[in-house]
Amino acid sequence: MAILDHIKLDFQILNTGDPKLLIVMDTSVWGFIEDKPSIIEITPPGTTKSVVYNFIKGKNNVFNSSNLLISPVGTYNDLVDGIYRVSLKGSPDSFCVHRDFLKTDKVRSELANIYISLGTNDDEETKEKRRVIQSMDLLIRAAEYSVRNGKLRKGMGYFKKAVQYVKEYNECENCK
Repeated sequence: MAILDHIKLDFQILNTGDPKLLIVMDTSVWGFIEDKPSIIEITPPGTTKSVVYNFIKGKNNVFNSSNLLISPVGTYNDLVDGIYRVSLKGSPDSFCVHRDFLKTDKVRSELANIYISLGTNDDEETKEKRRVIQSMDLLIRAAEYSVRNGKLRKGMGYFKKAVQYVKEYNECENCK
């Protein structure tokens, strides 16, 4: 089979750590539809309405609150953490791939700030706080892995628990 006969749409969502960005990297083999139009559909968390854009093949496609129509044009707010549903479609759209992505940048930033606040002390109290922080981090990792493997409900369960623990830790007077 010639390379032009082979079509495999694929993409990766880059984990940038920047809560303002969602970057989709094209890793497709476009074959004989290379010169045909393609689109990307992104459904942010908490909505069923997809935003549709022309997809730039072979490049990183960058999305933010403005071009995802979450904030006014030119205003770049943090994107909410949660599951983003992303679909890439070739022409004809029988060539399609879908992926769910759990964005965790905001909760990871909060967790990092908690960790940094501990400093470099090595006493037993600090060690115990680090263990608590590590358990929160493990929940976030389990959530990301679950969503990546199609276990959305399980992933969101882990994620909500991690968010709850981070919030409780931040509100705890004895934890600081």
